[in-house]
Amino acid sequence: MGNNIDLRQARPNVDVVKHATRHGVSLAMGQGPVTRISPVWTMAGWRLQFVRLAAGDTLLPDQNAGGVFVKVIEGSTSAPMRRAYPTVGEVVSTRLAQPTISAGAESALLAVYTRTPGAPSNITRVDQLAIGGPLAEAFGWQTFEQRYSAVTPFFNGADAHLVPGFHLLDSSGAEIAYVFFWTAGKGVDLSTHNHGHMPHADGPAFAEVHQVLYNGTGSGGMYRTAEPGAAERSRLPMYTGEEHGPFFAIAANGYARLRENGAVEYPWHGWQAGQDGVPGQAYDLVCAYEITAPYSRVA
Repeated sequence: MGNNIDLRQARPNVDVVKHATRHGVSLAMGQGPVTRISPVWTMAGWRLQFVRLAAGDTLLPDQNAGGVFVKVIEGSTSAPMRRAYPTVGEVVSTRLAQPTISAGAESALLAVYTRTPGAPSNITRVDQLAIGGPLAEAFGWQTFEQRYSAVTPFFNGADAHLVPGFHLLDSSGAEIAYVFFWTAGKGVDLSTHNHGHMPHADGPAFAEVHQVLYNGTGSGGMYRTAEPGAAERSRLPMYTGEEHGPFFAIAANGYARLRENGAVEYPWHGWQAGQDGVPGQAYDLVCAYEITAPYSRVA
């Protein structure tokens, strides 16, 4: 019989350190039989922490603090039944509609969000998104232009921003996933891409999924398209607390399929923010989970 872990009382047992070679911080979330709990970070009235829920253990989030959303990053839960990826083409809510969430025969790596009453109804300024918590100085927002102008002029002038995030590591120190946030202002296209570049030590192959915290206009979403510049796009709208199924190709073994160069195979896809004709800005705020290929189990 497993343990009941009450997040209102449980003490963090995961150290936070700056990543040695990349942006953001590293958290050793392990793989073993002991539940591991990170410290808490805050952003715009939301609280976030990561939990490695050991097999058989049950987590009791603080439902009195606000709406709780739980994203499975690796492994699975049994009650409710969740995995890291919904089915292909599916959009599902990560909202926890019951008091607890339990791991079954395997452990589960979770991101636990709480939307407190202090969270705004929409994000109108990037300075609302300052991140508080351990090593807060590592989480400095910058524009896509600032980050990528040396690589491409595509984002020049775009009202889009991103912030360094969290490198979640297994017991050997290998990366399970990189978790970070980005914004897109009204009408911003965050580029049509396919992640086809060759992986390297500081950029491992990954099979990403996204979780939306805010859809500023209500009409932003993921899309697929035949090629960059194609007029036709297959849109997949997403709203607060929702995540989507795989956009990447899936191999016969149930993991992400790799290209010859080692990158995960994707179609052309991207995120397109919406327009609403209302004065002022309303940002989409999205959490990206770049789950590394060895942990990209879909089924």
